[in-house]
Amino acid sequence: MIYSRSIFCATLITAMLAFQVPVNAKMYRWTDADGHVFYSDKVPPKQSKLERNILNKKGRVVDTVKAAKTKEQIALERRLKLLRKEQEKIIVRQKSNDKVLLSTFRNVDDLRMTLNGKLLAVDAHKRVHESTLENLKEDLENARKRAARSERRGQKVSKKILAELASTEEKIKNVYIDIEKTDEKRAAIQRKFDIDIVRFLFLTRGSNISAQALSDETAELKAADTLGLYNCKDRQSCNRAWEVAKQFVIDNSTTPINFNTDTLIMGSDPMISSDLSLSASKSRRKNNKVSIFLDIRCHNSSLGKEFCLSLKVEKLRRSFRPFMENAVEN
Repeated sequence: MIYSRSIFCATLITAMLAFQVPVNAKMYRWTDADGHVFYSDKVPPKQSKLERNILNKKGRVVDTVKAAKTKEQIALERRLKLLRKEQEKIIVRQKSNDKVLLSTFRNVDDLRMTLNGKLLAVDAHKRVHESTLENLKEDLENARKRAARSERRGQKVSKKILAELASTEEKIKNVYIDIEKTDEKRAAIQRKFDIDIVRFLFLTRGSNISAQALSDETAELKAADTLGLYNCKDRQSCNRAWEVAKQFVIDNSTTPINFNTDTLIMGSDPMISSDLSLSASKSRRKNNKVSIFLDIRCHNSSLGKEFCLSLKVEKLRRSFRPFMENAVEN
């Protein structure tokens, strides 16, 4: 038998618990989708997936049966697990790079000397390609002259000369490609060392924090910005942060919110290629820190997947942590 709170008062419920229910029976309390509260020793099949409290003889809650997870929740949990794994990979990779940087170079001058050595080696390769190119151009010019002489004499250009022309032109084209690749390699080396120099200066700047401790701290920040992650500082600020995160999701989702609890807020599935469905999840990590993960879903189509890889989505994800910190601290 099921009793609605709108019909019976708390006194009658207590009496029912004391006299009508068998000693070993469990009494449940749950709320349906319309907000109606029910009490019963049996939960109807249609409402068995709802969250429910288990009550003792005095009507007090002794345990809670969580609501069954929806397909969307299960899918999001899988996604969050992948995000956490990716987070750890980014952190480990950054720490490893910093360790190599700090153990290999004593100062910025060492870095610049190594950079110059690598650039000189690349420049030497480029000069070899350029010398080969000049020789091939000369060979091509000679072959063209032989072909022109044949034509002036009214003779057909031989297959040998035609083959030589085609082969030399193909070789020249390939050398141009090699030179372009060499330029790209040089630019990549320069970019990497520019980043390494800035990173080295950052890690070895005058500070009470050791370079290794600074590496650990900033590695987490890099992962946070890349993935959309906010790490709570304490319980009080975390409560505030969760409210801010929920507002961020509501403001930036183009789909309506279909799930909103104290640990998860989730937008409904994207319906068109330009839709963004945001979700935020609050969870405790291995180091006992509480983190809030942002997840962004796009429409399951080629255009939707392309949109999820766009600069707009990347900027939105990277804006999450700074937005959270600014809102929580102010």
